Amino acid sequence: MNSYFYDSTALRGLINSLKTKLDDYNGMVERITTLKSTIESSGEWEQDIVKTPFISKCDEYLAFFTGMETKLEAYINYLESKNKAMESLESAYSA
Repeated sequence: MNSYFYDSTALRGLINSLKTKLDDYNGMVERITTLKSTIESSGEWEQDIVKTPFISKCDEYLAFFTGMETKLEAYINYLESKNKAMESLESAYSA
């Protein structure tokens, strides 16, 4: 009979794993942002004609990565709220 109980521990483990991956992802986005800022302020580029499109492409990537970061955070929050709701139902109706 216990095989039908909701396993909140497993979902909590998945949520924690996603949070760790999101933290790693955020670190990489910060590194790209720092790199872009360093390149923007650098006067050592031999061809400025290449620098502007390169920075523009970095901005495109950062916009994409930031959007993915926001979506992943929303998904984690969704999973947390559903897990909490299921834990409440489980405790209320499975005595």
